[in-house]
Amino acid sequence: MKIHDNNDLYATVRELCRILESLGSTVYSENLRGALSISSLPGEVLGEIGLSMKAIRGDAVYSELEVRTRVDEAIAYVNKALGLK
Repeated sequence: MKIHDNNDLYATVRELCRILESLGSTVYSENLRGALSISSLPGEVLGEIGLSMKAIRGDAVYSELEVRTRVDEAIAYVNKALGLK
Protein backbone atom coordinates (compact mmCIF):
# COMPACT_ATOMS: atom_id res chain seq x y z
CA MET A 1 0.00 0.00 0.00
CA LYS A 2 1.38 3.39 -0.97
CA ILE A 3 0.87 6.06 1.66
CA HIS A 4 -0.49 9.28 0.15
CA ASP A 5 -1.82 11.14 3.18
CA ASN A 6 -2.19 10.98 6.95
CA ASN A 7 -5.31 8.82 6.68
CA ASP A 8 -3.33 6.22 4.72
CA LEU A 9 -0.57 6.43 7.32
CA TYR A 10 -2.99 5.88 10.20
CA ALA A 11 -4.55 2.91 8.37
CA THR A 12 -1.07 1.45 7.82
CA VAL A 13 -0.21 1.92 11.50
CA ARG A 14 -3.41 0.18 12.61
CA GLU A 15 -2.77 -2.68 10.17
CA LEU A 16 0.82 -2.97 11.34
CA CYS A 17 -0.38 -3.11 14.95
CA ARG A 18 -2.53 -6.12 14.10
CA ILE A 19 0.39 -7.80 12.32
CA LEU A 20 2.78 -7.12 15.19
CA GLU A 21 0.31 -8.52 17.71
CA SER A 22 -0.10 -11.68 15.62
CA LEU A 23 3.71 -12.04 15.67
CA GLY A 24 3.85 -11.56 19.44
CA SER A 25 5.41 -8.06 19.30
CA THR A 26 2.85 -6.43 21.54
CA VAL A 27 5.25 -3.80 22.90
CA TYR A 28 5.73 -2.30 19.44
CA SER A 29 2.02 -2.49 18.77
CA GLU A 30 1.29 -0.65 22.01
CA ASN A 31 3.91 1.99 21.19
CA LEU A 32 2.34 2.62 17.79
CA ARG A 33 -1.17 2.82 19.22
CA GLY A 34 0.11 5.29 21.78
CA ALA A 35 1.73 7.37 19.05
CA LEU A 36 -1.63 7.70 17.32
CA SER A 37 -3.17 9.26 20.39
CA ILE A 38 -0.27 11.22 21.85
CA SER A 39 -1.46 14.64 20.71
CA SER A 40 -3.92 16.50 18.55
CA LEU A 41 -1.01 18.18 16.76
CA PRO A 42 -0.24 16.33 13.50
CA GLY A 43 3.49 17.05 13.67
CA GLU A 44 3.78 15.46 17.09
CA VAL A 45 1.81 12.42 16.01
CA LEU A 46 3.96 12.00 12.89
CA GLY A 47 7.13 12.37 14.95
CA GLU A 48 6.02 9.74 17.46
CA ILE A 49 5.00 7.35 14.69
CA GLY A 50 8.39 7.85 13.05
CA LEU A 51 10.25 7.14 16.28
CA SER A 52 8.17 4.03 16.94
CA MET A 53 8.74 2.76 13.41
CA LYS A 54 12.49 3.31 13.66
CA ALA A 55 12.57 1.26 16.86
CA ILE A 56 10.98 -1.65 14.99
CA ARG A 57 13.83 -1.55 12.47
CA GLY A 58 16.20 -2.64 15.23
CA ASP A 59 14.19 -5.75 16.11
CA ALA A 60 14.10 -9.23 14.58
CA VAL A 61 10.41 -8.74 13.70
CA TYR A 62 11.61 -6.24 11.03
CA SER A 63 12.84 -9.20 8.99
CA GLU A 64 9.22 -10.15 8.30
CA LEU A 65 8.39 -8.79 4.82
CA GLU A 66 4.91 -7.58 5.77
CA VAL A 67 6.41 -5.64 8.67
CA ARG A 68 9.43 -4.28 6.82
CA THR A 69 7.37 -3.02 3.87
CA ARG A 70 4.92 -1.12 6.06
CA VAL A 71 7.61 0.27 8.35
CA ASP A 72 9.72 1.53 5.45
CA GLU A 73 6.72 3.11 3.72
CA ALA A 74 5.61 4.80 6.94
CA ILE A 75 9.07 6.18 7.69
CA ALA A 76 9.42 7.52 4.15
CA TYR A 77 6.03 9.26 4.41
CA VAL A 78 6.73 10.72 7.86
CA ASN A 79 10.15 12.00 6.77
CA LYS A 80 8.64 13.64 3.71
CA ALA A 81 5.73 15.14 5.67
CA LEU A 82 8.09 16.56 8.28
CA GLY A 83 10.63 17.76 5.70
CA LEU A 84 13.32 15.31 6.85
CA LYS A 85 15.69 13.32 4.71
